[in-house]
Amino acid sequence: MLRSNIIANFIGRVWPSLLNIILVPVYLHFLGVEAYGLVGFFVSLQALISFLDLGLSTTTNREVALDLNKPENTRKIQTLIRTFEIIYGSVSIIIVFCFYFASYWLSSDWITTENLTADTVRLAVITFGATLAVRWPMALYIGVLQGAERQVYYNFLSIVMTTARGTGSVLVIIYLSQTILAYLLWNLLFALVELIVMRSAAWTILRSMRGKGARVDFSLFKLVLRFSASVSLNSLFAAFLKQLDRVLISSLLSLRQVGYYTTANTAYMAISLFATPFSSAAFPRFASLIADQNHEALAATYHKLAKSVSFVVAPVSSIMYFYSYDILLIWTRSSDVAINSAPTLSVLSIAAMFNLMMYIPYVLQLAAGITWIALWNNAISLVVLLPLMYYLIHRHGIAGAGVAWVFFNITYYLIVPQVMHRYILQKEKLDWIFKDTLSFMFISFSIFGLSYWLKSNFNYSFIIFLCLGGMFYLVICLTVYPLFFFLLKDFMFAFPWIEKFKKP
Repeated sequence: MLRSNIIANFIGRVWPSLLNIILVPVYLHFLGVEAYGLVGFFVSLQALISFLDLGLSTTTNREVALDLNKPENTRKIQTLIRTFEIIYGSVSIIIVFCFYFASYWLSSDWITTENLTADTVRLAVITFGATLAVRWPMALYIGVLQGAERQVYYNFLSIVMTTARGTGSVLVIIYLSQTILAYLLWNLLFALVELIVMRSAAWTILRSMRGKGARVDFSLFKLVLRFSASVSLNSLFAAFLKQLDRVLISSLLSLRQVGYYTTANTAYMAISLFATPFSSAAFPRFASLIADQNHEALAATYHKLAKSVSFVVAPVSSIMYFYSYDILLIWTRSSDVAINSAPTLSVLSIAAMFNLMMYIPYVLQLAAGITWIALWNNAISLVVLLPLMYYLIHRHGIAGAGVAWVFFNITYYLIVPQVMHRYILQKEKLDWIFKDTLSFMFISFSIFGLSYWLKSNFNYSFIIFLCLGGMFYLVICLTVYPLFFFLLKDFMFAFPWIEKFKKP
C-alpha cells in the first residue's frame, strides 16, 4: 500500500501542474493578461489565509491514522469529524462575509485595473470568496482519505475532478463567455460538485468502520486543540517565510528583477514535486506505527523513505544547479531570462536539496505529535532570516535571496535532526545523516559536476552529458544501495491491475 500511495501521490501532484501549464496560454488568450492576473492575485490571497484551517486537516489525518484499526475508537473518530464539519462550516460562512465586505475596498483601493471595471472586480472578489468558502471543508475530507491511507483513491478522484474542472473552464470561456466572471462562476459551480464527491468518499470510509451515533461533541476538539493549534501556528510562520523573499524583492528591486526571480523560483519549487509524494504517504504510516509502538518497523520505514527522497531529490537538485542556464533556456526560450535567472536558480537548487532532505524527519515529528520543534525553528528563523535576506537582496540582488535560503536550509538540516532524534528514534540519527542523505548529495553532486565539466570542454549537447551522468548515478546507487533495485522492481508492480504481468 505504501508504494502505491507514493506513486499515486506523485501522479496526483504532477498532473495538475502539467494541466495548468497546458491551460495557462488558453486562459491568457481568451481572458487576457489582466483578468488572468486577477486569478493569480486570488491564488496568492488563498495561500495567505490558509492558516484559518487551524491545523484541523493535519489533525484529521493523524487521528484517522491512529484510530482506524481500533474498533473501540470508531465512534470517537466519527464524532470528531462531525464536530470538525461544524467548525469548517462556520469558517466558510466567515470567509463569505469577509470577502463580501472587503470587495468594495479591494476593487476600488487595492486592485488597479485598466480594462476591467470596478464592478466586475467586486463581483469577481465576491464569487471567488464564495468558491473558497465552498472548497474550504475539502481539506477535512482529504485528511480522512489520507489518514485512512486511501491515497490512490483520493488521487484518482483529484485527477478526474481537476481535469473536469480545467476542461470545463476552457469550454465555458471559449463557447459561453470570454469573461473572468464566467470563469469564476464555473469554478464555483464545480466546487460544489467536488465538495459533494469528497464528502461522500470520506464518510463512506468512516461508516465502513461500523460505528454508530456520530454526533457533535466539542469536548473532543479540546483533546486535539493543542496539536491543531501548534500546526496552525507553524503553518502561519511557514507561510510568512515562504512569501518573505518575494515581498522584499518587490519592494527593493525593479519589477523586471521580480520577473527573473519568479521564473527561477517556479523552477525551484518544481523540485518539491519529487519529495512531497513520499512525505504524504509517510504521515499516516508513521502515525499508525507509533500508535502500535512498533519501533523496529518505524525505523525501517523511516530510513527507506528518507533514502528514497534523497535518491530522487539529490540528482534533480544537482542537475538544476549545474545546468540551470540550459534548463531555463529550453523552458523559457529567452536567453535574457536564462542569463539573469540562472545564477539564482543554481543557488536555490542547493537550498532545495537540504530542505527536501528534511521532509521525512518533519513528517515523523508531526506523526509523533512533536510540533514544538518546527514551531520554534520557524519562529526563530523568521526573526533571523528577515534582516539577513534584506541585507543580501540589497547588496546582491535576487541571488541574495537564494543565498539566504541556502543559509536557512543548511542550518535547518544541521540543527533540527539533532533535537528531534533525542525524542524519537534516538539511535537512528547517524544513519540518517550519513547513509540516508549526505551520501546521495555527495554522489550526485560529484557525478553531475563531472558531467558539467565534460560538457564545458566538449562541444556536444548538454542532454548527452546529462543522460550519461544520470546513468552513472543510477549504476552507483544500485551498487552501493541494493535496496533500490528491489524498490524499483516493486514500484513497477505497485498497482493491483499490473499484477497479472508478473505471472508467466
